[in-house]
Amino acid sequence: MATFAKWEVPQDFADPMYNYMVFGFSPGGCFTAILANDWARAISSSHSANTVQAFKALTNWMLETLPRESYGNYEAVKFWLAITDSERRDYLERLRLIHTEKEDFWLNIKGDPVYESELY
Repeated sequence: MATFAKWEVPQDFADPMYNYMVFGFSPGGCFTAILANDWARAISSSHSANTVQAFKALTNWMLETLPRESYGNYEAVKFWLAITDSERRDYLERLRLIHTEKEDFWLNIKGDPVYESELY
């Protein structure tokens, strides 16, 4: 979640993208179009309250953070949605976007306040 704060991605953009990246949940029409680099569809299906600034922040976050295999076209999005939780976790661990299961366990046991703030 800290990567969203760096780019000042609004929470209503961050939540569906986090769930997509970590859990493989479909982020919805507008965000799927953004992930697929289909800006015409993204803008036409966007909520009227969304701003260009929010889209720019999300785009910068994507380019810096998301695994390259998870965005760029509709096939990449389909791939990311179809892989197993274990495969997705492997990608994210290699990129140091999530803690390994061992790190997760020890941070949780220690009650690390930094770890706890990353959860929310």
